[in-house]
Amino acid sequence: MKKILFGTTLLSGLFLFSSLANASYLNGNSYAAEANKSATARKTVRVYKVTTGKYEADNHFTFYGYLHKGSSVKRSSYLMSTGGWVIKSGHKYYHNKRTFFLVAKGNWYYK
Repeated sequence: MKKILFGTTLLSGLFLFSSLANASYLNGNSYAAEANKSATARKTVRVYKVTTGKYEADNHFTFYGYLHKGSSVKRSSYLMSTGGWVIKSGHKYYHNKRTFFLVAKGNWYYK
């Protein structure tokens, strides 16, 4: 009886641990949901691809390319704590569970 109880406790503990481990990662989809305001670039700016980490401080930024003057995108409605505006646009600036795209702060868009 003690072996069965120990085995059940161990399995439920492993299940709980695996559920908590996946839930603690940030989600790129939730960041991209913030990008709902239309914007047109008034100047060419750098775009960074952000891979989410376990915490926001663990996010990894890599240079992705340029958003050229006159390009239309959707942007977040406020400056994000990640250091800029989250953008999305069709297939080029996509988002998924682990990534989103960011333009650094500055006066780069028309409303």
